[in-house]
Amino acid sequence: MSKAGTLLKGFVACVAMAASALAGAQSKYPSQPVKIVVPFAAGGQFDTVARMIGHFASEKLGQPVVIENVSGGGGNIGAAKVARAEPDGYTLLTLGGNHTVAHALYAKPGYDVLHDFTPIALVTVSPHVVLVNASLPVKTFGELVDYSKKHPGSLTYGTPGIGTSMHLTFEMIKQHYGLDALHVPYRGGSKMLIDLAGGQVKAGIVAIAPALHLLKTGRVRALAVTSKERSPALPDVPALSEIGYPSLDAGSWLGIVGPKGMPAEAVSRWSEVINAFVSDPASKGKLEAVGFRVEHTTPDQFAKFIREEYETYGKVVRDNKISAQ
Repeated sequence: MSKAGTLLKGFVACVAMAASALAGAQSKYPSQPVKIVVPFAAGGQFDTVARMIGHFASEKLGQPVVIENVSGGGGNIGAAKVARAEPDGYTLLTLGGNHTVAHALYAKPGYDVLHDFTPIALVTVSPHVVLVNASLPVKTFGELVDYSKKHPGSLTYGTPGIGTSMHLTFEMIKQHYGLDALHVPYRGGSKMLIDLAGGQVKAGIVAIAPALHLLKTGRVRALAVTSKERSPALPDVPALSEIGYPSLDAGSWLGIVGPKGMPAEAVSRWSEVINAFVSDPASKGKLEAVGFRVEHTTPDQFAKFIREEYETYGKVVRDNKISAQ
């Protein structure tokens, strides 16, 4: 081969190598902004945690992470949107307990939580807190049970809505303790807390974070939390596991999933980012201060968790003939 031919061959090889390297660089995930769909309105606990994740992940990934609120249908509209999205790793969803019971509550929720998503990581769990109006003459959870039995049919309890994790958890509590209480569902926890403070309902159950302000004012009283152990945000409030319900460990949880069939590279990258987020002292401190417990899970562990929630709370819905239709 001539010297010119050799040089040409070398030039072509270099161009091919450069093109290959460029293609590899362009395909490295993520190469564009990522969207996290929050299936509830802005300002709630899902939105708050998602925005913390988005800010943290933007720095780690080198790409903007955009939060999109798609509310409605008890979280079903946003979840169905992500289930139908391109599974390229650029559209994710904040998944919660309401999604694992949708199959039991709704005839057509628009998605199958066990088969339409790619689990990535569980992020936080926020224990529920059982509250009473401050004027109710009970100071402990045991006294609440006694009050309900001495005044049958008079105790009402509010929740953020039919089929929410708070509603289903309180139904489990009612059965376990023989508590007599009538459910009053609201459209969200804020309105329920206002009515609880005003005495329109006598008891209630919500996540810890939104209750903290009212607890500080003394207008409502905390009787128990539903986590396995006491919450650092309410260290003086006993866990129900301490007072007769040792197997209970319930709360509002949030995890990150994508559409079914996400690339392994994207799943792995987000799993790393989420575990870095919950390990970050600043992020962890902010979350724990308002009642969230951070979690460290693999995608497989989160998939197992989703299935367990699906089975446990689906049974509660069926056994109590609860319907959101």
